[in-house]
Amino acid sequence: MRLLMIATGYLPYLFSENLCNGKLVFALKESGIDVDVISRVDNGPTYQTEWQEPWIPLKDSSYVISYPAGSTIGRIYDTLRSGIVMDWNFINGIRWARRACEKATELLSTNQYDAILTRSPNDIAHLVGYMLKKKHPGIKWIANWNDPAGPIWPEPYKHVLSPKKQRREETFTTKLLRAADINTFPSDSLRNHFISFFPFLSVKATAVVPHIGMSRNVFNKKPSARHAKLMLCHSGNLSKERNPELTFRAMKELVAEGYTDFCLDIMGRENPEVSRLVKEYGLGEYVRHIGSFGYMEALDRLQDYDVLVLLEAILEKGIFFASKFTDYAQTGLPILAISPKQGFAHDMIEKYKAGIVADNTDYHSIKSSLKKLIEYFRNGTIFEYTSKSLFEEFSPENVVKIYKGLI
Repeated sequence: MRLLMIATGYLPYLFSENLCNGKLVFALKESGIDVDVISRVDNGPTYQTEWQEPWIPLKDSSYVISYPAGSTIGRIYDTLRSGIVMDWNFINGIRWARRACEKATELLSTNQYDAILTRSPNDIAHLVGYMLKKKHPGIKWIANWNDPAGPIWPEPYKHVLSPKKQRREETFTTKLLRAADINTFPSDSLRNHFISFFPFLSVKATAVVPHIGMSRNVFNKKPSARHAKLMLCHSGNLSKERNPELTFRAMKELVAEGYTDFCLDIMGRENPEVSRLVKEYGLGEYVRHIGSFGYMEALDRLQDYDVLVLLEAILEKGIFFASKFTDYAQTGLPILAISPKQGFAHDMIEKYKAGIVADNTDYHSIKSSLKKLIEYFRNGTIFEYTSKSLFEEFSPENVVKIYKGLI
């Protein structure tokens, strides 16, 4: 079996969505499936920009599309030309999309592919899949949506668009969703969110393909650590949407009540606003930024903690499947999900009894959950809140099995 993946985010640029795509290709190749990947340079924040182990075996089948910025007139001409060629679409990234489509056409002329996979983090990759499907109607196209499409982001992430642009983006997304042979989503909650905006999806082929874990041949499982105080870790940057203020308020009250045997480490880039809140709530001894690390080192470091923390944005329903959730599950450690009362994280932790869920709109709920964890830690029962079966849903073996079934 041979697959062609189109993904704007990919290796060697290590960041959340890029890692999801890299881990998937790694697992597919381990199972004996050939995968060629067309991607682009990631100029955004990354933890790594050079090919390193264990990813080096994927390098030779990676095609990074790059091109000079050009003069102002040259860029305008190139954008117009690309937009016309790409079905009269003049969206951000169209110059890359045209070149990616040309490269894919070249590869299709010399290789026999069983399917084309288009992947987030940018909807522009799906436009490449759309064009290739028009030119090669016999090939299967599977479009994966790890996040909401441009016009359907919920608050507080919602993109504020003019009515005209909103209609244009809805039309564009509808075109892509209708043309794909199968649309996949990492969770039922996100699939249902799409269906609520695009009801025709309820009668089209869709599937849930969760974020994938790291190969067991690469992941080094460590024995559970033991500490003098409860060690918690949140992996990933805290943005304005994932505001930790209620959590810090709960921590401050716990400290005042004598619950001082805990520490929260934040792994990722230091956010000035988070640092300000730490100072404001007097938590300098209890909350630390420990810096950013490469993916494999981060996985290793996560295992040195007692509890891993997932702090989500306040949403009416938790439709997002944070990629770090898979990493947390792979460690087998208890998870504290400070999350919406309804949604993916809540449902998974409740289903597998893999930790504790706190309502992220209510600091009393957060305080109560933290207090329970400290008490469990004190009496030595903290590791009863672990689940080996949680990770099986995200295991490379399971995800590859799903893809083989779809193809």
